[in-house]
Amino acid sequence: MTRHENPALPEPAKDAPRTFEAWAGRRVLVVGLARSGVAAARALAGRGFAVVASDTQSEEALVAAGAAGALDDLKGHGVLLALGTGDPALLEGADLVVVSPGVPPTAPLLAAADHRGVPVVAELELAYQLSRAPWVAITGTNGKSTTTVLAGALFQAAGRTTAVVGNIGVAATERASQVPAEGVIVAEVSSFQLERVVSFRPRVAALLNLTPDHLDRHGALTTYAALKARVFAHQREGDTAVLNGDDPATVDAHARFALRAEHVAYFRQARGGTAAAAGSALAREIERSDGAFVDDEGRIVRVREGHRDVLLPARALAIPGPHNLSNALAAVALTAGFDVPAAPFAAALEGFGGLEHRIEPAGTVQGIAYYNDSKATNVDSMRTALLAFPPPIVVIAGGRDKKGDWPALAALARERIGRLVLVGEAAPVIAAAWPEVASERADDMDDAVRRALAAAHALGRAPVVLSPGCASFDQFRDYEDRGRRFKAAVGRLAAEVGS
Repeated sequence: MTRHENPALPEPAKDAPRTFEAWAGRRVLVVGLARSGVAAARALAGRGFAVVASDTQSEEALVAAGAAGALDDLKGHGVLLALGTGDPALLEGADLVVVSPGVPPTAPLLAAADHRGVPVVAELELAYQLSRAPWVAITGTNGKSTTTVLAGALFQAAGRTTAVVGNIGVAATERASQVPAEGVIVAEVSSFQLERVVSFRPRVAALLNLTPDHLDRHGALTTYAALKARVFAHQREGDTAVLNGDDPATVDAHARFALRAEHVAYFRQARGGTAAAAGSALAREIERSDGAFVDDEGRIVRVREGHRDVLLPARALAIPGPHNLSNALAAVALTAGFDVPAAPFAAALEGFGGLEHRIEPAGTVQGIAYYNDSKATNVDSMRTALLAFPPPIVVIAGGRDKKGDWPALAALARERIGRLVLVGEAAPVIAAAWPEVASERADDMDDAVRRALAAAHALGRAPVVLSPGCASFDQFRDYEDRGRRFKAAVGRLAAEVGS
């Protein structure tokens, strides 16, 4: 029987498999049939395992959400489906549970598995145990997706076979086993995925930053931080931990979490000028490490085994803003754990145009520019959007609140937001936290886009930014669905009134 002092921070069951060979003969229950769960069930069934796949949504609801093809594929692989239920009775006959990251550890089915001592492992753990290639894992509160894709581009430019997987939209189990041993698996890793890792050991792991997020699931910042630190938990000598020298919340991770890997650091300023730990013994230590920084001439530099490669001027990056400079530096620092040439990096960095849903141009209506920042699913990433434009700006915000610290952003919101258009469940929470910001409530995304147009004209052609600061699940499948519906609404309004 397994009991957890903190149910939101589960520990592996004693019998959890540490290598894929230890899965032999076990009957597996896959819980949660989003992208990761489907990939896990398919991978196991394809290797001859007896698999039951469950989801609390009914088959009709899953089909309506676009999962008909995935369900038919699982049935074709011999997977038994148990849909519309999360009954702990599903554990009868199961020797092992694989959980999709969208299912919280406190869900009754998982709580029952923990109580009975049935091992529960993450889909990420399964992917790791199936793989041959070394892993590069990126976690943190903000910037993960951009850093992950850019790091993948750098490894590809250096000639490595590379798969970019994880929380970025490609289930790790779908690709990891296909990458040869000499390749690289670059993974965006969320706190949800790290809840149930057992032996996950990336060759290189990064913690980009740490601010409150997902507290509706994790309960406390200490739990959230402990989960993020699990990306380093199984690293050993010879592995690399990448730390953000500019971020006070993560710069001391090496000492705080007793990391055993060698550390690499990155900085947005010349070494010796880091604000996070200036003058401290820690600052002196990390500034002697390998990594990436911007030198006194404004150039991005990689340091590996003491050798410096000057890559390109920081101003040559196509992705704007100090946050994106940090993301680029993190991606460069991630390569320091591998013997790969830096010469191809400059072209890859200069040619990288950013990602969808990250302050992405979304169209123009009557001369008003709209931007899609739907990936801003927490308060801190919303801060980035507010700082990316000169005030005043019109902001469309709201969704499902994640217990974000809205009062902490009140002064910046008052300074930079000319009009706030609120949607979704969190609308009254945000309005109450920012009483000095002029706001109005919209019925839906089309209404929000239309209201924002009038507000933008009243403010002298201010830009309009969808930067929700919230999860999307009250109205949309995910942040991608939200962002694409926003862009479609902008397009409809432009067609109606003119661009």
